[in-house]
Amino acid sequence: FIVSIVFLQQLSPAFEEEKEKEPYNNPNIPAGPEEKSGLVVLRVAEVAQFQEKILRAILNGEIKDVVVTPQQLVFGTQILLRNSNVAGNMKMMIDDEIPRSRQRQARIRAANTMNALQKISSNAAKIEREMSPAEYEEFANLYRLVRVELNGLYELLAEKERDKYYGYFVAVTEYEKKIAEGVYNPDLDGVLKFD
Repeated sequence: FIVSIVFLQQLSPAFEEEKEKEPYNNPNIPAGPEEKSGLVVLRVAEVAQFQEKILRAILNGEIKDVVVTPQQLVFGTQILLRNSNVAGNMKMMIDDEIPRSRQRQARIRAANTMNALQKISSNAAKIEREMSPAEYEEFANLYRLVRVELNGLYELLAEKERDKYYGYFVAVTEYEKKIAEGVYNPDLDGVLKFD
């Protein structure tokens, strides 16, 4: 599959002086959902597990005729970082929910996670050819590291918080499964809520 990226640039600075003095508040737009930092950590760990599994399956010949390009890893990692705000969510989780006695260990795990994600992107960006088997293994190992560090970070939460976020995770997974199977009905299933 081919991904095209188009960058649009403002062609004319004609409206540059018309900056809003106050933010626009539309009463018809509902408030954004509350950040669920532990859920984001679990979901990013799930993505890392999926990426690792795909790379290892290709490497081991379990999936034929599939190639992952370095550009896909770079682009996918950038999207993951931007859409999940994993760095901000880990910081919020550490500051607000992890017991103080475990925060140093949590910060180390968060730093290891971000370093591994950055390494995936930067190492993949250096490759200008098809990846070698050793590179597939290198990236699979980096995704494994991300997963292990995020799962370790989650385990540093108090039991009550772990149970809460696991419940959110199960609810979102069930919701996505119903959508994927085409059996989700908002009238019968209701709207996905966390509270």
